[in-house]
Amino acid sequence: RTQYLNACNTFEALLEMNVVPIVNENDTVSLGEIRFGDNDTLSAITAGMVHADYLFLLTDVDCLYTDNPRNNPNAKPVTNVTDIKALRDAVDVSSAGSAVGTGGMATKLIAAELATAAGVTTMITNGSKPQRVVDIIEYFSSPDLQADAPVPASVLCTRFVAKSRPMIDRKWWILHGMYCAGTIYVDAGAVVALARFKKSLFAAGIKRVEGIFSSNQAVRVVYEPERESFDNVENLNDDETRVLNAVSPIRSDVIEIGHGLVNYTSTEISRIRGCHSSEFEAILGYCDSDNVINRGNMVIT
Repeated sequence: RTQYLNACNTFEALLEMNVVPIVNENDTVSLGEIRFGDNDTLSAITAGMVHADYLFLLTDVDCLYTDNPRNNPNAKPVTNVTDIKALRDAVDVSSAGSAVGTGGMATKLIAAELATAAGVTTMITNGSKPQRVVDIIEYFSSPDLQADAPVPASVLCTRFVAKSRPMIDRKWWILHGMYCAGTIYVDAGAVVALARFKKSLFAAGIKRVEGIFSSNQAVRVVYEPERESFDNVENLNDDETRVLNAVSPIRSDVIEIGHGLVNYTSTEISRIRGCHSSEFEAILGYCDSDNVINRGNMVIT
């Protein structure tokens, strides 16, 4: 958290001095707590840190297309996106690297999702035409712009509309600004409590722990389905069963529920998993908290 706030304060100070920061993926800020996978992701997180109005992801094509325009003459431009999940189902972005028609779009969609969640409108456009950045901002800032108006060729781009209710800074930091030091596997009851009722994570719902981590570090909370359907699970009502079936389709891979800051170390959690908080003192010799992750330190993904 301290490193994240230091980075935010550094950006703020530089911008107040009219200095344009140049941020690149290297070891300067990638120390344990904060890690980024690529420059697309890094740009999105940086945009979120400074509460930018726009994020531009520059590539070798004018915008995102329904298919590779160099191989498919029927590929159509995608100019406005409000639902990135639906877009992934409709558009092929499997090609990687800036040398192909989709311009390495898979990582750019991830970056757009991060930035829009922070309230930053994101644009994908051609990096060989720098003036277009200014033209796009002027075009989309016009008060006379009609929402369904076709985008002119002079400002062709893909615009990802920012979320109207962006994630607050603390949640953003937990989800995107912290390196996850380990993984906690939870049972079906914990999934319902976390995903539906927004409760804290208690030790009774923990099945196992992976990784070595200290208290106050970030971890992934995941669920590993053990059966195809939960329609016959005991003690669950219809709504709770629907939650489980929604997050656990008919498959056996691991489902990420969220990220959170733990109140206990990995060793301590391994000892108290499956136990009630009233047993902590007998097992550990103390009870610092009755939950493993407080709901205020948990972000559901």
